[in-house]
Amino acid sequence: MRDIHVNRRTLAAFVGFCHIILFTTAESHIGLAQQQSPLANSMGILSEKDRRVQIRSDQWPWSSLGRINVITRDTRGLCTGTLIAPRRVLTAAQCLFDAGRNDWVKPGSIHFLIGQDRDKFLRHSIVDTFYVPPDFTYKLADRPRADMIDPKVIRHNWAILTFRDAMPGTPVPILAVEGLDLPSLESSGEFALAGYASDREFVISIHKGCKITTDASEPGVITHMCDTLGQSGAPILLLSQGSAKVIGIHSSRVQDFEPNVGWKTLKSVGVSAREFGQSTLLTGP
Repeated sequence: MRDIHVNRRTLAAFVGFCHIILFTTAESHIGLAQQQSPLANSMGILSEKDRRVQIRSDQWPWSSLGRINVITRDTRGLCTGTLIAPRRVLTAAQCLFDAGRNDWVKPGSIHFLIGQDRDKFLRHSIVDTFYVPPDFTYKLADRPRADMIDPKVIRHNWAILTFRDAMPGTPVPILAVEGLDLPSLESSGEFALAGYASDREFVISIHKGCKITTDASEPGVITHMCDTLGQSGAPILLLSQGSAKVIGIHSSRVQDFEPNVGWKTLKSVGVSAREFGQSTLLTGP
């Protein structure tokens, strides 16, 4: 799937989603063509150095992350999912939409490989059912334009996959936080983004120590400065003394276009755990 970007003149109204282009301007394709390096800022790397590192998935919480493959007639999508209950996995809702059919994919088209590390994984399973919030309106008729999305639905861009049988591994707990809680949380641990990236599809990449704010742009939206290439649905984690908690999921990045330079990523955004942390699906098996 493709990354997305927005012109800074529209930052108040639009943001772009990783893996699927939702907003472009006439100059956007030119901007991407002007980039001179695979680590160029337009790709979601926020400094001259890629701060992501590869990590093995044989220890918790990484063993409870997995790669989501979404297979349609025309495409194969890649996203990241997190085990949050024995039979349930959290990801981004956008990952489950079939643009060719202008509708949600069938559950049988969604494959989950938990703990994947190159050619090894703990288990492969096909999704039995999935839940997407009804407020996440994503069909073509709901968009201002085919490659655009109403920014008001970003906070609803989450989904829970349900499997018939329990998955191996220990679920990662969810922690819903308000913006004012973040300084105290950061002092007791560090924030991180971990998932399967478009340039490292079969191993987990993680950026530890990145800055996080919640509700900065809109209630329910989490803003972060973690390096990412794709990784839609990847958990934003609070790591502290051997524990890990999901405080949000990644979905989007915001960009600016600079003449003679191209697109520059300013920050990334996603869904705060306050949006999905109260779902009744989290209390099930």
